[in-house]
Amino acid sequence: MSMELTKQIVLVIEYEVAEENRARFLELMAQSCRDTVADEGCRRMEFCQPVEGETGQYVLTELWDEQAFIDKHRMRPGHDAQHAESDALVAKKRVLKLNSFAVDGWTQAPSG
Repeated sequence: MSMELTKQIVLVIEYEVAEENRARFLELMAQSCRDTVADEGCRRMEFCQPVEGETGQYVLTELWDEQAFIDKHRMRPGHDAQHAESDALVAKKRVLKLNSFAVDGWTQAPSG
C-alpha cells in the first residue's frame, strides 16, 4: 500500500446556529453551495446536519483540487459580503483546512 499527500485541500467547517437564525442561514448556505460547486477546481461540497435532526449544528465539507482554486474562488465578486452575512448569523464556527492523502493512487474510494 502506498500513501502520499496530494495538492487537494479539504475544508471542513462546523457551524452552530441559533434557532431564530436558521432559516436565513440555510438560505444563504444553499446559495453559497450552488455558487461554489460551480467554481473551477471545486470537486465536491456537502452540507450536513446530525443524524438526530435539526439541532442548529451543521457541517460543510469542500474538496478542492489545490489552494490556487480556493484563492480564485475567494476573489469572486460578492464572496466576502456573502460570508459576512452568513457569519453574522452563526453563534460558533470552526474551520479545518486539511491536505488530502492518496492511498494507492486514490484520494477517494472508487465508486462501484
